[in-house]
Amino acid sequence: QVVRRRAAAGALLLGEVISRFADPDRAGIRSMDTAFLLRILPALLEGLEITVALTALALVGAAIGGLIVVAGRRSRFAAVRAVTIAYIDVMRNTPVLAQIFILYFGLPEIGLYPEAFACGVIALVLQNSAYAGEIYRAGIESVKRTQTEAALSLGMMPRRALFDIVLPQALRRVLPVLGNQAVVILKDSSIASTISVAELTQAGKLLLDRSAAPYETFFMMAALYLTMAAILLGAMKLLAWRFPVRT
Repeated sequence: QVVRRRAAAGALLLGEVISRFADPDRAGIRSMDTAFLLRILPALLEGLEITVALTALALVGAAIGGLIVVAGRRSRFAAVRAVTIAYIDVMRNTPVLAQIFILYFGLPEIGLYPEAFACGVIALVLQNSAYAGEIYRAGIESVKRTQTEAALSLGMMPRRALFDIVLPQALRRVLPVLGNQAVVILKDSSIASTISVAELTQAGKLLLDRSAAPYETFFMMAALYLTMAAILLGAMKLLAWRFPVRT
């Protein structure tokens, strides 16, 4: 009965919202000011430049960090594996916001004073290296072991077999997942606004304080994020098409 009452209340609320948008005069909804959208675009584009830099650095760092993580995850030494698994669990099960705050407010306690931008990049790299490492590991384990055994039987060293035979196939298989993770990094870059990094979300918040026009400001912000995400996914799809999985 409780579920039914909540469902009915939700349906009534949704109907009310739809009816208000269908009748702007009743709802007091004003039309979007397209001229204002154009006026705020330059300021948002300045923030977008910081977002692109933050995302690009985090992507490169996470891609490299993921290789280190997967190497530790597959190490023959139990202690290295245990430390790597602990790192993965901590990074994946704590919010990136908390990690940014620990870096930004915690490091000064031990005499280190990194810039806010650096704290944002480091936090994104640390967390997403854990995800990238697990993605790489899944790709490596999806390659049949018989291929490695065949390479070793032909006289290849294990490391060469890994880099020449296994990794190229593994990366091709995980490209779509890496593309999704890249979009996650792009969206998570907005959290850097909490420590006053002048990226896109922070630029939007400053504009909102000055203009009191949340409708247009957040609409334009969302459109810019959507555009960047589409570019990232398009690039990853192009890579997947260029380097298809061979069976």
